[in-house]
Amino acid sequence: MCQALKAQYAVTLIGVHPKKETYKGIAIIPFKRFHNRQLRVLVGWLLMFFKAMQVNARVYHLHDPELIPCGLLLRLMGKQVIWDVHENIAEDIFDKPWIKHQKRAYTTFHFFEKLACQYFYIVLAEKSYEKRYKLLAKRWRTVQNFCDIDFFKPYEQAHFQNLKSVFYIGIVLENRGILQIIEALHLLKLKGEVYDFHCVGELYTDLENKMKALPYYKEVEAQLHFHGRLSLEEGYQYAKRCSMGLCIIWPMKNSIESYPTKLFEYMAIGLPVITSNFPLYRSVIEQNNSGQCIDPFSAIALSDAIESMHRDVEKSEQLAQNGKLAVKKYYNWETEKIVLARVYEELLVSVK
Repeated sequence: MCQALKAQYAVTLIGVHPKKETYKGIAIIPFKRFHNRQLRVLVGWLLMFFKAMQVNARVYHLHDPELIPCGLLLRLMGKQVIWDVHENIAEDIFDKPWIKHQKRAYTTFHFFEKLACQYFYIVLAEKSYEKRYKLLAKRWRTVQNFCDIDFFKPYEQAHFQNLKSVFYIGIVLENRGILQIIEALHLLKLKGEVYDFHCVGELYTDLENKMKALPYYKEVEAQLHFHGRLSLEEGYQYAKRCSMGLCIIWPMKNSIESYPTKLFEYMAIGLPVITSNFPLYRSVIEQNNSGQCIDPFSAIALSDAIESMHRDVEKSEQLAQNGKLAVKKYYNWETEKIVLARVYEELLVSVK
């Protein structure tokens, strides 16, 4: 988004970053990363407000729901505010086990959500969110979070690489099928097939403990490569070592109605995809013949899918080429950034 907007506007990005710098024409201001979630929600928005006011922009584009109070203060200061909705946040509250008093959290969020819809311009990352927000929001548009093909060109594989390595990038939680992936690797090893798993993302302690408690963990430990939280550029370097992209998400209200961005990223670089068998995901993978959809709880189904892709190289090559073609035709950022530009035009015309 920053790159798309900088052609017309001076753009400043405030976010978690190691230092203050200008990168590719974008001024970056570092913001403290809160490891304590409660502290982040209670204090983060206020600290962000002071950082935001130092920039003195005309438009502020927020990407986190806990920053809604910050946005409301910015509106009081006469600024225009966009809230970018990336997930079905209201429903997602009940799928996050670390949130205590979920009903109370939902009530609190809905209160601030209604204020945001009243005073902000709402940008939706998914069409499925339209049903909720067209009733709540005064002004809204859908700008789908598809991938920038040019960004992923350096990681694009010309042909299917028949390597015994699989790839995942994103938040590393149990509901991302990590335990099923480890079990699938164990099942394959029992057949004499040893696959490496390259995982980019922050590994949470509770999941690490669950992994280590698996009776077969030691047998596959050497095959597990957890690279931690990295930039997208650094993370996708590891994809070059892999032949398949994994997106094994459990069925939750938010996940079954939302595209996982990694789905399109894998396709863009030529990785056949193995993903959950939700209707929305199947509409991408099966209709474009770019991978396989499986039961996300079945390690057996996952191990079978990995094995079949490895054995049928000709078919996997076709899946890889189909994925790249589908992204270029249907799921790319070029068309969406035009919609984003219209959002900013509408906002800035309204304050002239």
